[in-house]
Amino acid sequence: MTKKLLIINNEKDVDDYGWIPIIKEAISKIEEVEFVVIHHSELSKEKLEEINPDLIYATGRVTYDWDLEEIEEDYSEELKMMQNTEIPTIGVCAGLQLMAIAHGASFGKMIEEPEGEEAIRETGFQELEIIKQSPFLAGLQDSFVVYEFHRDEIKSIPDGFELLASSDMCKVQAITHKERNLLGVQFHPEQYNEENLDGQIILKNFLEMADK
Repeated sequence: MTKKLLIINNEKDVDDYGWIPIIKEAISKIEEVEFVVIHHSELSKEKLEEINPDLIYATGRVTYDWDLEEIEEDYSEELKMMQNTEIPTIGVCAGLQLMAIAHGASFGKMIEEPEGEEAIRETGFQELEIIKQSPFLAGLQDSFVVYEFHRDEIKSIPDGFELLASSDMCKVQAITHKERNLLGVQFHPEQYNEENLDGQIILKNFLEMADK
């Protein structure tokens, strides 16, 4: 049976689809799934029950700048979903930050840049170190290479989670819940290519969670 994957669009504007075309293409190269896309502002407990997905993919956000006040107000339904869902869920970049904030972690810039200078970001394909093995990281070497595009980071491991991977620039690169199939990653696994296929391996592992 074809899996149903709910993609939650975390962009600020409803008509901004950000990374979603890339996500769909990346996943479709692994297996055929049924995609359902909704904007985070459309999310509710009732909507989630109506869609009844096998898996949830909470996207990154190309519009970088946000603060805790905006998150708590505009993303309140997604925060509740992250706290309560039993559905296998991956939170990517901004999606990781929402997952972590929902469970009590704080976030902020990786590096505070001098006044008037452009924000410092971790970008491009970067090497990460596995801190703890997980089914989500099965098939990877002790270090692996994935695509980064972020300025902010999670400052602490949220309650009930454990750290899976780090980089020199950003400590919290991947986390997983100790009891539920929740994976949060600061990098973008959907941005893989023929030379760098580790992101594809992670997505494949995630899709397999619907079978367990």
